[in-house]
Amino acid sequence: MCCQRVLGIGVDIIEIRRFHRIAAVAPQGVAQRLYTAEELSDGRIGRPEYLASRFAAKEAVMKSLGCGMDSIAFTDIEVFQDEYGQPHVRLTGSARARADSIGARTVMISLSHSDEMVCAFAVSVGGGCNEGCDSR
Repeated sequence: MCCQRVLGIGVDIIEIRRFHRIAAVAPQGVAQRLYTAEELSDGRIGRPEYLASRFAAKEAVMKSLGCGMDSIAFTDIEVFQDEYGQPHVRLTGSARARADSIGARTVMISLSHSDEMVCAFAVSVGGGCNEGCDSR
C-alpha cells in the first residue's frame, strides 16, 4: 500500500453577517452561482452560517488546489455531510480537472463556526510513493 501526500492546503475565514442577504433570497439570485442544486435543497439553506461555511469551504478547496475563483466554478465544488455529520467535498467539472492535473485524489475539509465567523480548512491529497515513504 502506497502512502498519500499533501499536495496543497487552503484556509478561509468569513464573517457570517455577509450572508444574511444571500440567505434571505436563496435559492434565487447569486446563490445559484455559488451553490449546487443539492446544497440549495438542504433544509439549512436559510441559515447564514450554513451558506457562509459552504462558501468558505469552496474558497479553501480552491486554494488547496493552487488556483482561484477565476479558474474554478463555485458550483463545481459541492460540500455535503455524511451520516455522521462529517463534511466532505465532491469535485466536478473544472474543479475535478484541476485536481486531476495536480494528482489530487481527494480533498479533505474541516469546518467550524462561532456566532460571527466561519472557518474552513482544506487539504488536497494525492497518491504515489516518494523515496523514504514508509508504506507499512
